[in-house]
Amino acid sequence: MLFRSPISIALYTNLAVTFCVAAVAIFAAFRAVAMAVERAAREDILREIAIMLDRTSERNTIPDTAILTTNIGRRMFTENAEEGGWVYLLAGFEGGAIVGNAKRMPQSETDIWTEVTGQDLGITAGPVLVRIVSVDGDHRLLVGRRLTARQSLNAWFLPILAISVLVLSGLSSLLLWNLNQRFRRKVQAFNQVFQSVESGELGARMPTTTRATLDDDLGVLEHHVNNALDEVERLLRGLESYSQVAAHELNHSITNLRDRLSDKGETEGAKQADQLIELVTHILELAKIEATPGFAMQTIKLADVVTSALDLYSDSFDEMSVSVNVCSEDVDAEILGSKPLIESALINLLSNALKHAPRGSKVAVSTVREGRRVGLVVRDHGPGVKSTQLETLAALGRVSDSGGHGFGLRHVEAVAIRHGAQLKLENADPGLKASLYFRLL
Repeated sequence: MLFRSPISIALYTNLAVTFCVAAVAIFAAFRAVAMAVERAAREDILREIAIMLDRTSERNTIPDTAILTTNIGRRMFTENAEEGGWVYLLAGFEGGAIVGNAKRMPQSETDIWTEVTGQDLGITAGPVLVRIVSVDGDHRLLVGRRLTARQSLNAWFLPILAISVLVLSGLSSLLLWNLNQRFRRKVQAFNQVFQSVESGELGARMPTTTRATLDDDLGVLEHHVNNALDEVERLLRGLESYSQVAAHELNHSITNLRDRLSDKGETEGAKQADQLIELVTHILELAKIEATPGFAMQTIKLADVVTSALDLYSDSFDEMSVSVNVCSEDVDAEILGSKPLIESALINLLSNALKHAPRGSKVAVSTVREGRRVGLVVRDHGPGVKSTQLETLAALGRVSDSGGHGFGLRHVEAVAIRHGAQLKLENADPGLKASLYFRLL
C-alpha cells in the first residue's frame, strides 16, 4: 500500500507539487524565450524600415516609389530575403502590388504591429510579423519577418516539456520511493521489536546504530528506543528477582509457622496459615501475568484446552460427586494464545464452579461460536448471585459477603486482557455462567 502513513502522503504530495512547479517553470521559460524572439524580430523590422526610408532621401529628384522599388529589389535578390525570412511589399493604397516577394497587402492599419499567416500574404504558410508604413501618402510599405525561430520553439516545446517532466518525475519518484521504503523498513523493524517485547522477548532490540547515523532522526529514535527497552528490561528483571526472593522467604516463614501450629495442635491457626500461603501464591501468579510483557503465543484449539483442564481437575469433581457436561459447537475453533495461561484460567473457573455447585449437581463446560469470536463457557447450578451483585463480582472477583479473596476471577481477567479476550459473568437461573470470548483466527 502506497499511502498507508502520513509520511508517505507527505512525500507523494511533495512529488505532485514538484511536478506542477516544474511544468509552470518550463512554460514560463518557454514564454520568455518566445517573447525575446518576437522582440528581436520587431527590432530588426524597425531597423530595416529605417534603412529603406533613409535611402529614399538620398536623391530627391527621384520619386520615393522608384527608390523603394530599387531598394526592395536589391534586398530581395542580393541579400537573399527568402533565407533570412524577410517579407517585402510596396503597394498602392488601393491594394495593387508594385514590388515585393509578398503577393498582397493584408487588411491592416498602418504603423501597428500585426501577426499574419503566409496565406494572408500569398506566400508559403507560417506566421509572419509585419509592420506597414505609409509612403508619400499614396503607397504603403510592408516589411515583415517570418517567426521561424518561434515556430521551431513551438514544435520543440511539448517534447521538451514532456521529456523534462518525465526525467524530473523519474528522479523524484526514485528518490521518494527510496525514502519511503527506508521509512517503511524502519517502521516494520520497530513493529517487530515491539511485538517481540509484547510476546515476552525482553531482549529484543533495534539493530545496533553506529554513531555516524545518530545525525539521522530515525537513528536517534532507534537509539532512544533501545535505551528505553534496556531500562524496562532492567526494571522487570529486578522486579521478577525481588518477587521470587520475597515469595520464597514469605512462603518459607508461613510454612514454618503452619508446621509449629500443627505441632501444637492449633488446627485452626494452621488452616489460616494454609490460606495465607494460597493467597500469596495467587498474588504472585497474578502479578507475574500482569507484569510480564507477553507470553509465547501459538495456534491452539479451545477443545484441546478443555480436555487438558478437565483431565487435571477430574479428581476434584469426583470427590464432590459433581458431574461435568462438555459440549463443543465447533471442536476445530482455533485461536492465537498461550495454552498454559488459558488452561489456568479455565481451571480457576472450574474451581469457582466447584465451590458453589451443590453435591450431586452438574457443571457445564462448552465452546460456542458467535460470529468471529468463540466463547469458553463454564456454568454451575449453584445459588448464583443477585443481579445487583454482578457488577461487584466483575470488579472485585468476589461478592463482599461471600468470603475468599477473589483472586480466581482476577486471574481469569488478567489472562483475558493478555489475549484481547472478554470475560462475561451472567446469572444462569440457577447458577452462574462465566464466559471467555476470544477472537478466532
